[in-house]
Order: sequence, then structure tokens, then C-alpha cells
Amino acid sequence: MKLLEVERKFNWNPASLNILMSNGGQPRFSSTPTIQSKMFRDIYYDLDNRLSSKGLWVRKRLLYTPHKHVDITKTGMWEAKQSMPGSSFERSTYDETQDPSRIWQMIKNYIPKCAGPNESFGLEETCRFETHRRSFLADGKFIVVLDETDFGHSAGEVELLAEDANKAHADIDVFIARYAWLFDCSKPKGKLTAYFEKYPRNNV
Repeated sequence: MKLLEVERKFNWNPASLNILMSNGGQPRFSSTPTIQSKMFRDIYYDLDNRLSSKGLWVRKRLLYTPHKHVDITKTGMWEAKQSMPGSSFERSTYDETQDPSRIWQMIKNYIPKCAGPNESFGLEETCRFETHRRSFLADGKFIVVLDETDFGHSAGEVELLAEDANKAHADIDVFIARYAWLFDCSKPKGKLTAYFEKYPRNNV
């Protein structure tokens, strides 16, 4: 069986970062989190919402150094994630890939005559933004992701790579309940939702 990315979204407040870095929450994590930090630019693509309406998200992502200009359309890496049956916004299971040939096949499921990767699959840019991502491994297996975007939105995810999505979701639920001081799961808002609320599509 293939590994799936199983995740649960949550809200987080950057003001809690100092508590997290000192492992000062109650209860504490099993060890002080070693927080990794990176920055990246994303461009999302679609065509008349024909992909996103089916739970397929296609983007180009580029890790970058601040203040250094790089053309992401030429150097970024293609990525795609297809939501799996039973997924919801808050509790999601995705089939993800960075293989352009496989991305092409995923897009063809909804746009049969789409172009190839050298022509951006015939898709149109829908949005672009930058993200500062902090992440750490908690309790030996849970990946906790804390994102801040350049348009002022913060969002978080707890992720597991697993073959059994139902068991992974149950494990994540127990983990989040134990460390509820960090995870606010009341009406989380994803980055794309927040982006289009601030910049409606007809302005893209």
C-alpha cells in the first residue's frame, strides 16, 4: 500500500512560540522540540476551478533566501495533492507527488486534453504567496507544522505518513487532545481560504 499524508488542521498563535521553544506547555512534550525553519514561495494553478472543485491542488514551490530574486515559474518544483475519499477540510488524507509525469496524469483525470509540464499543464495561475514554515517532530512520530504567510495569516497542521488513514487520524486526535494548550481546532482556516478572502479571485 502507498503512504498517504494524513493531517489535521488547527489554528495557532505566533505568540505561543516562546512557550513551545522552551517546552513550557502543560503537559510538556516528551522532549524539547527541535524547530526547523524554512521559507518558500508557492504558485497555485487551476483552470476554472476544475481541479480544486475535485480536491486536486497543483502548485509550484520554491525554497528561497529572503531578498534574493528568483523566478519561481522557471525554477520551482511541481507538486500535487489529491484529497482521498472521506476527507474533510479539517481532517484530510492526501495522495501527494512531486513527479511531473504523475501530476500530468492526475490533471488528465479532470482535464483530459491538458498540456504537459513544460507548458504549466495548460493551467492558469490563481494565486502566489510566501510562507515562513516552522516544523518539529513531536513524541517521536508526529510532524507539527506552523506556517505564517506574507499576507498575515497563520495556520498549523499535525501530519503523519501512514497506510491506514483511519488509525492515523485517531492517533492524531489523541495527540492533539493531550497537548491542547498548543492546538486550537475551533474553525481552522487554511492558507488558500484566507488568501481568497483577502484577495478575491477576480483580482488575481
